[in-house]
Amino acid sequence: MEPIDPGAVVRIVLRLVHALSAAIWLGAGAYLVFALLPLRRGSTAVGDVVRASQQQFRRWWVGSSALLLGSGVALMFDRLADGRGTATYVGLLVIKVGAGVVALAASGGLLPRPAANRVDTPSGFRLSGRAVLVLGALAYLLGVLLSVIYPPDPTAGWR
Repeated sequence: MEPIDPGAVVRIVLRLVHALSAAIWLGAGAYLVFALLPLRRGSTAVGDVVRASQQQFRRWWVGSSALLLGSGVALMFDRLADGRGTATYVGLLVIKVGAGVVALAASGGLLPRPAANRVDTPSGFRLSGRAVLVLGALAYLLGVLLSVIYPPDPTAGWR
């Protein structure tokens, strides 16, 4: 029996963390945009429930965003270090990272949000919830495409 390569295990764990974090982030966004936000128009009581649920889920969203960014950076450097990063791969990666960063920035990113009632704070960079969701989905789908075009070799160890 061959010994287990710790680098291969780390690479597999990073890929799992990255995929699960993306699914949580994207799924939460879809739920917010298509299920919760339309309820807000109903009544003030429903609006209060929507706001409370957004606040409760924010911790999960911030955690998944941090894991998504951290694992993505590690995986990006790992993949580019193997010498297989063609111009097509790098181009798709740039588009994927760009879409993901814009989606994170437009949805509030990892920074604390200003108080909702304050009018003296700038609104910052905002897009509609659907636009953020489309950008997040684009980043996710490009990640899948990159994995299909350039399949990972988890047995290669950490480079």
